[in-house]
Amino acid sequence: MVLIKAKQDALKSLQPLQSFHPMRDVLGASDKPTPEKMSKLTPKQLIQKYQLGKSQLAFTLCTLSADRQSCIPIWDTTVYSTIIEGNK
Repeated sequence: MVLIKAKQDALKSLQPLQSFHPMRDVLGASDKPTPEKMSKLTPKQLIQKYQLGKSQLAFTLCTLSADRQSCIPIWDTTVYSTIIEGNK
């Protein structure tokens, strides 16, 4: 029980959470701040809103930049796994 409480408390410092939208990022669309995004949610609200009991993997092909120090994502190659649910 102590471990669960510690993880929930850690969620407080991770706000605001950002959803993964690769194509929206490529097109330059930005999320406009809304009162909902500005207000902090409780850990239980975060878990429910973002369905943190579920996971999904995303894989994206990347190429090396000209300086060979960083990767450049090719967003239209992103594929997603099926949704993985944790134990209830």
